[in-house]
Amino acid sequence: MILEYSDILNFTSCSKSESDLNKQCSDLMSEIHGLLDLTNTPIKSVVKVLGVTASQARKLTKGEIYNFSLFELQTFVNRLNYNK
Repeated sequence: MILEYSDILNFTSCSKSESDLNKQCSDLMSEIHGLLDLTNTPIKSVVKVLGVTASQARKLTKGEIYNFSLFELQTFVNRLNYNK
């Protein structure tokens, strides 16, 4: 049996709305990683560009979406698009 992206989120979430929220956050995190090479960008640069603390920047580089709200992730994407 092959699981699809949405099936995994549905399986790990308690409700459909939580599953949808998790998918949105995951998509935004992927977009952030695509716009800013978080693997190779120094933490100081991430802090400056996104306006976050060093601790938050480290969590972003690790892809820890559960530490951020949907609004925060959307704000980060907006800041990255604005700085292009």
